[in-house]
Amino acid sequence: MRGSVRKRGSGWEYTVDMGKDPLTNKRLRKSKSGFRTKKECEAALAEIITKLDKGEYFEASDMNLKEYLIYWLDIYKSKIAPSTLQRYQEYSNYAIKHIGNIKLEKLKPINLQKLYVKLEETLTSGTVLKVHRMLHLALKHAVNWQMINSNPADAVTAPKANKTEMKVWSPEISAKFMNGIRGTTAFLPVMLALTTGMRRGEISALKWSNVNFKDGFISITHNMQRVDGNHYELKPPKTDKSARTIAMMDITIKELKEHRKKQLEIKLLMGYEYKDENFVCAWEDGRPYTPHYISDIFRKYVLKLDFPKIRFHDLRHTHATMLLSKGVHPKVVSERLGHSTINITLDTYSHVLPNMQKEAVKKLNVLFD
Repeated sequence: MRGSVRKRGSGWEYTVDMGKDPLTNKRLRKSKSGFRTKKECEAALAEIITKLDKGEYFEASDMNLKEYLIYWLDIYKSKIAPSTLQRYQEYSNYAIKHIGNIKLEKLKPINLQKLYVKLEETLTSGTVLKVHRMLHLALKHAVNWQMINSNPADAVTAPKANKTEMKVWSPEISAKFMNGIRGTTAFLPVMLALTTGMRRGEISALKWSNVNFKDGFISITHNMQRVDGNHYELKPPKTDKSARTIAMMDITIKELKEHRKKQLEIKLLMGYEYKDENFVCAWEDGRPYTPHYISDIFRKYVLKLDFPKIRFHDLRHTHATMLLSKGVHPKVVSERLGHSTINITLDTYSHVLPNMQKEAVKKLNVLFD
């Protein structure tokens, strides 16, 4: 039974089960009295039960920021990816550590501003900016739910993320590295990143059904995401632009065909022990490489072969830089990488654009001469 009413003195009182407290996991009950008639009391009880069922009821008067962030994440987790939830929990902990005891309705912009200054002592400016964005979103929902009148994050000066210098390899270094790791488990993910610009989660999720040898295209339909601990699941791309079709280079087609042939041979040898889920980058028993493993094995061979240190994600940047340096239109590069807008491409690879201008001027010089 969700709630009940009873006669109390000269009036009526209702008691309602509010569900479990996300902090203590104990049942919460709320009572309110002072209703003149039983009908009026029952109507108020029905209204609060309806709001509870829709997730629209909150008791904000005694809730501090720590309690609210835990409650907000519990409500909001169904609307975000598991990996995003993990990041939000991490960012929440930074805020909870320093200002978690402040009452939600007493939270002021100065509290957030001081928080950011404190966090910048130990965290990168980029991470502090992400904490701010998470808090802004959480407090925006608190306003929408009428828990607070205004969003204190609106009135603070947002931290500025310092741009880190992008590290990429030259085509010569890239080719040399690929030759150095040929025959290892690192080769195929590296080859795909360098020749297609795919993300590591997209490479992990790639299946042979996504590879069209006839027309020379790869279709990106899923992303491999960490859900909990070491458990990974295939998830749809975050944006419509991330779900895309990538034209393959000749070398990509050649290497994938050779790999497919070897994989089928292993499958025949393994027999029923082979876990056939159709993954391209897979172990000998058919299990897919995880994104974490791809990064780790790449880092291992970079150190072992003494190549310039870059992240696996920088191979994607290397691919884009090579395209732009050869005069490929940024719009094409944007579509190939799955950026949501061309502005992201232009901003990320602005260092390449001056060289493109020089090449354009050379072509114009020929025309005018």
